[in-house]
Amino acid sequence: MTDAPTPIEDLLVTLGLAHGSRPVHLTPGEAGSLLARPAFHGLTALLGAAVDTGDVRVDIATSGEVTRGWAEAMARAVELDGLLLEVCAALAQAGIPTRVLKGAAVATLDEPDPAWRSYQDVDVLVPANRLMAAADALAPLGLQPAVPPVRRGWADRHAKSLTLRHHSGMQVDLHRRLAGGPLGARIRTDALFAGGDDLPVGTATLTALVAEHRFLHACYHAVLGGTRGPRHRRDVLLLARRVSPEAVEHRWDEGWVSGVVAAALRWATADGATAALPPAWTAWCERHDADSAGADATPGFQAQARGELRLQRGLRAKWAYVWPLVWPSRAHLQARRRTRTSHLRRLARTALARRSP
Repeated sequence: MTDAPTPIEDLLVTLGLAHGSRPVHLTPGEAGSLLARPAFHGLTALLGAAVDTGDVRVDIATSGEVTRGWAEAMARAVELDGLLLEVCAALAQAGIPTRVLKGAAVATLDEPDPAWRSYQDVDVLVPANRLMAAADALAPLGLQPAVPPVRRGWADRHAKSLTLRHHSGMQVDLHRRLAGGPLGARIRTDALFAGGDDLPVGTATLTALVAEHRFLHACYHAVLGGTRGPRHRRDVLLLARRVSPEAVEHRWDEGWVSGVVAAALRWATADGATAALPPAWTAWCERHDADSAGADATPGFQAQARGELRLQRGLRAKWAYVWPLVWPSRAHLQARRRTRTSHLRRLARTALARRSP
């Protein structure tokens, strides 16, 4: 699912999760290369933590660069936590329940130290039929859709999420599902709100998914998400240490697929990360097929949309799903810098490309 990890990546991914060996010495160039990686990989915070614990050693000048980068990542997290509190308060006032997802939840509830986990946006789950109501409730905070949905009704029935952009540049991802396509559609979202773990943020207490759901979400994101990297591998390994296979297997009737979990675990334990996986999960993987999810686990909107179309029962339901994608709102087209004509031409080229041998 991604390029082979390097030994230093494996060290950072498994920091605090596996027995360490002798400290690794990095040159200024090697450390600079890690600091230059895209922020969604989360390597700056992990490198800072590894230097702090002594698992990685660098010279004094490089240590200063690492510390500055780490401090900037944590300052960003503090700003995002402030926005998270505003978002959850506004949604609560509108009568919309929430579950905090991903970065803020994993950092506080699952990492050995919250400073080891950086994140770049706010992720919140809302009930499946309240997506656009939630977006409306957040508009007074200066949050507007980065790209308006193809249609409001379609978004409330079929969208995975809606990205809102704050005037400060920060981003909020409102989720109505944890994954796109048919695999995401099968998950019973009501089960995600049936329980929750307390999540302290500042002086407030919000609600995150329970540990089993956080683990399953990490696995689904690793297999179906649009971006993957060291931080996503670490999330899978972190959460695998929080829950047992037996506890997760009690969740299958909520619509989760074991093949996705097996694929995520095998990807996360590539090369030097194997020792970070608890033995119970290693044995579980040996008994489960990572390919059982089949074509439904193919990442990408087009592939997932085709899969979800197959789930629609009857011609009327299929037409209601497809038509907004063919003839989206003018606001959606304008945000994507398309005209009605260019959009239809793009769809036609995609259809012809699929028919070509």
